[in-house]
Amino acid sequence: MDTWNEIDEWIARYLQGELPEQDKSSLIRWLEASPEHEKYFREILRTKVHVDAVGKRSRLERMQEDVWKRITPILERRRRLWYAWGSSVAAVVMVLVGAFFVWRGQREIKGESNVFASVLQVESGSAKAILVTSSGKRIELKEGETRQVADISGVGVIQDSTGGVRFEDKGMPGEGIRENNTIVVPRKGEYFVELSDGTKVWINSDSRLEFPNRFYGDSREVSLQGEAYFEVASNPDKPFYVHLGEVKVRVLGTAFNVMAYENDGLTEVALLHGKVSFDVGKEAYALEPGEVASLNKENGKTTIREGDVRMIIDWKTGKFNFEDMPLEVLTVKLSRWYGVSFVFVDEEAKKFRFSGAVTKYRSLDYVLNMISKTTNVKFEEEEGKVVIRAKR
Repeated sequence: MDTWNEIDEWIARYLQGELPEQDKSSLIRWLEASPEHEKYFREILRTKVHVDAVGKRSRLERMQEDVWKRITPILERRRRLWYAWGSSVAAVVMVLVGAFFVWRGQREIKGESNVFASVLQVESGSAKAILVTSSGKRIELKEGETRQVADISGVGVIQDSTGGVRFEDKGMPGEGIRENNTIVVPRKGEYFVELSDGTKVWINSDSRLEFPNRFYGDSREVSLQGEAYFEVASNPDKPFYVHLGEVKVRVLGTAFNVMAYENDGLTEVALLHGKVSFDVGKEAYALEPGEVASLNKENGKTTIREGDVRMIIDWKTGKFNFEDMPLEVLTVKLSRWYGVSFVFVDEEAKKFRFSGAVTKYRSLDYVLNMISKTTNVKFEEEEGKVVIRAKR
């Protein structure tokens, strides 16, 4: 049986034009199975149309044509089944295409399933970053064609078409100059970088990673503000260090997540596999896979606990995964990804907790509707900010 998370993922990828053919067929079968499924899909499309429609008629027309192009191959493959379920096909096509004309009508407001306006309808973040070289040169990084965007003392900087950049050391060992670089990922952004030693780093929104174009000496050292997931290239002779203010993470070759935003109360490292040492001052804490180390910046206390590390790193794979998370913490994550500000009118609402998973590439109003349906809060726009109130 298909889970709702899987259905949500199918629909999201379908609308982005990224759903494999096999899953497209499964989505069609799911739509046929129940009128409630059709209604659910129709609501998602209607919301997306309202989000995209304001001032974007030409874009909607292109979207309509794109939907036809994507659904036609499925219908062609299933043509021999027309007489068995012809009326169902017609209904499915109307759901897939007809919903794109909802923008001609008035906005619909149905109880708590409110179609939010303006700032609440912002689209999600995307792959983008700025590379700042040691000379101060700023290079915009984004999705696009694969090409070399810079050469830093013999290290080629290659932008990848999928939203990443890699540093390729073209010189012989010991040759060239070491220069420090910084990748700055803004709010509403994320980016992937492969360092010159082969270490892979996924950088979350509102974060910055400082690193050399090439590693010399008996260690490899980088500095991070924000959040990133590391897959460190193994080299026992050159341990890898991540500096997080007063915390230092020592690595030999492993995969782990680091969260060290300047304004957060915690610095946290979650270990997926391998081994790391979480060093705070003179104290060193060795982590095993599945463990999470946290430093409370206010009281200086370090704790080690077992945690669902895969859930913690879901952001890297395109998901929000909120597990019994206070709204005060949850809205900070949404603020970084959607680039909006949240204001709590009621202090009690900060402590309300929410559990759920959703793709990061939904519009903000979809995520807030989901939270509002299962949590005793409502969201409204006031003066360009999202205001949060407890339901009375």
